[in-house]
Amino acid sequence: MKKYLSAAIILFLFLLPMTVSAHHFTDLSKKHWAYHSVHTLADSGIITGYSNGNFKPSQEITRAQAAIVLAKALKIDGKTSFKAKFKDVPTSHYAYKQINALTEKGVFSDAGSFNPEAPLTRAQMAKILIKGFGIQVDSNHLESYQDVPKDYWGHDYIITIAEVGISYGVTRTTFQPGASVTRAQLAAFTERALKFDQRVKDKSITYDANLKLYSGINSVAFDTIAMVNKERAKKGLKMLKEDPALSKIAQLKAEDMVDNSYFAHVSPLYGKPSEMAVHFGYPTNQVGENIALGYASSRETMDAWMESKGHKDNILLPSYTSIGVGYVEDEDGIPYWVHLFAIN
Repeated sequence: MKKYLSAAIILFLFLLPMTVSAHHFTDLSKKHWAYHSVHTLADSGIITGYSNGNFKPSQEITRAQAAIVLAKALKIDGKTSFKAKFKDVPTSHYAYKQINALTEKGVFSDAGSFNPEAPLTRAQMAKILIKGFGIQVDSNHLESYQDVPKDYWGHDYIITIAEVGISYGVTRTTFQPGASVTRAQLAAFTERALKFDQRVKDKSITYDANLKLYSGINSVAFDTIAMVNKERAKKGLKMLKEDPALSKIAQLKAEDMVDNSYFAHVSPLYGKPSEMAVHFGYPTNQVGENIALGYASSRETMDAWMESKGHKDNILLPSYTSIGVGYVEDEDGIPYWVHLFAIN
């Protein structure tokens, strides 16, 4: 679809999820927000579906089931002489080895009861992922939630997991720490934790002990700028410069789509991208936009855009000089990506 602005023709395009996997669960549509995460973990043997071909993405996951998923993600085989104190997890329990090994690792507290069949809560999820992947718990409290007071047992785990981008609040002000985690949610959170762990290992994310925070977290959207410029270089086009003012608008657009539950170029609050740029005082209204939802990584998003002629044309428009990027996830963890391009 094309839309026309005064003084320039700019392409305004959108992209729906088009992920592909060798596996396919009959009850998990390709448009499901966790489709990519579920199939990525299934391909790795970390999670499985049911014998009837279903995955049951909305089903609550138990603490024992979560232990199995986490142990597989961490490649823990369970061979240890350690014996946890749990009276309700006998050696005959189907998840005994995983629960026992993770308890030895300090992921679970070695107490009298484990409650293996109880649903895993969001607060518990935050703790086991932070502990399991060895993520540094900081004390900056850059995030906050009304329902997670500072004296809550899981406060630091919840704030940290939000700060590193593995799991956000159910709303912008609430985390709902006691809510149950579904199978789809755990798949998404575990996949993000794996990606975070890999980025720590390859040093694209580093921890600053003095500042007590991780740096490089927000590069998930900014990573796409280098990808755009790489594609433009192949065509001999000038590189685009990241414009902080344009990125601020792109971020606001991403947040606006989540806050107002829409996926379109025309905002019910700000109007067209050109009108939004003017509204926030950007020096030109010659602004183009690419948006996407559902893609779990910057590489996947860029690949999909480049496979779509309209988006590719937008990325490779010779007259563009600047780029701004935005990224946010909604309460279900669905990623929204925004690229704004400008001629100035």
